[in-house]
Amino acid sequence: MEGISYPHFETKGSGYVYVVERGGRIIEARISRLEKVREGGLKGEVSIKVDKQPLVRTSPTLTSVSGVDSFWRKLNRRMHIDDYGIDWEAYVEELAGRVIDAHRSGTPVVRLRDVVVPESVEWEVNPYILRGQNCVLYGEGGSGKSMLALLMAVLVDTGFVSSDLGISAQHGKVLILDYETDEEEFFRRTNWLHNGLGIKSASVDSNIIYRRCSHPLAAEADRIKDIVEEEGVTCLIVDSLGLATGGGLDEAESVLAYFSALRWIETSTLTLTHTNKEGRIFGSVYTLNSGRSVWEVKSETPRSGVLDVVTFHRKSNIVGKERPRAYEMQFTDDAVTIKSKGVMQSEIAWTELSVSELVYQIIETEGTTAKLSLPDLVAEYKEKKVEKVTAAVATALSRHLKSGRLVEDTQGLMISLPNQTKEKEQEELWTEL
Repeated sequence: MEGISYPHFETKGSGYVYVVERGGRIIEARISRLEKVREGGLKGEVSIKVDKQPLVRTSPTLTSVSGVDSFWRKLNRRMHIDDYGIDWEAYVEELAGRVIDAHRSGTPVVRLRDVVVPESVEWEVNPYILRGQNCVLYGEGGSGKSMLALLMAVLVDTGFVSSDLGISAQHGKVLILDYETDEEEFFRRTNWLHNGLGIKSASVDSNIIYRRCSHPLAAEADRIKDIVEEEGVTCLIVDSLGLATGGGLDEAESVLAYFSALRWIETSTLTLTHTNKEGRIFGSVYTLNSGRSVWEVKSETPRSGVLDVVTFHRKSNIVGKERPRAYEMQFTDDAVTIKSKGVMQSEIAWTELSVSELVYQIIETEGTTAKLSLPDLVAEYKEKKVEKVTAAVATALSRHLKSGRLVEDTQGLMISLPNQTKEKEQEELWTEL
């Protein structure tokens, strides 16, 4: 390691690196896979190199006298002190002490006055993945959530920008942890998306990192953290939560262990999961509570080869609730084409939207609308009697007008979006001229 002074100790991925100079030689220790053992002990995997050449790889208990003693004796057998002038006993005691102290100290404290807060919310993928946060996308099997998540991965990976999608992404490095299919399936889907976007094939232009997984994430968190740091990963996608927790979605302990592992890994994440028989997000309430932003995916197949997908923002801790988004996925033999569409163009939205959001969507879609006709329109979409929705429409309209999302004319008869009013005034002005 050139350009550093010795001794040198630093955090590296899930572990530490310790470099010293002894007897004219550079000794480098890499410590990883640290775990607590009985009675407060600490065990880890230690790899030793001397002048960049591997010497020993072992897993001592660093808090144990016998463990440390066995470790330095093994080193001394490989490079005896009489021949190389290296006091391995002193070296190992110093190494163990530094690792134990660093591990026990944990994350350093900070003063709030020293925290630098971004001026605005930062996104990895707007509006689905908040930078540095754990986000969740859930829906029934076959709802299109995996394809939508892979689209986000492609956008981050390629830096591709399209006005047809209504999704913007920061160019970065994506790691996919797959618990359900295999690399060949992911490659095919990625290639279809590349074809649908009209960009180079995945075999030429994709830098997405794929890892097939079979063990719970909590058991592999150290290795994943190392990959994230080594590869410069900015966005992690996990498909899906059930197997990533070891199948314990109904158990708070399993879900909390999973999200604790994500917190340890430290990057922007999107976790995919399913719905239960009642159509709610599957498993422990901690699944919903642990996600900083949670979206639900619903879909229908209006015709062969087409999937209508609508996403609903169910929960957010950092940003305000986002409006629903709708997409049309067209599938052919060698391509998947995805385009955004008006939410009201999909029948899924009519029953799923709240009365408040439905009022807004009607005005946005239909343009300036008579106030008195809104209850009838909402009732028609909701397939309910007018008297069942009239009060809710009045409440929703009052809130929209108060917030400025909607405006009414001077007579209080017509409702429109603020920009629609301005456009109408301009049209009337041109007519007069």
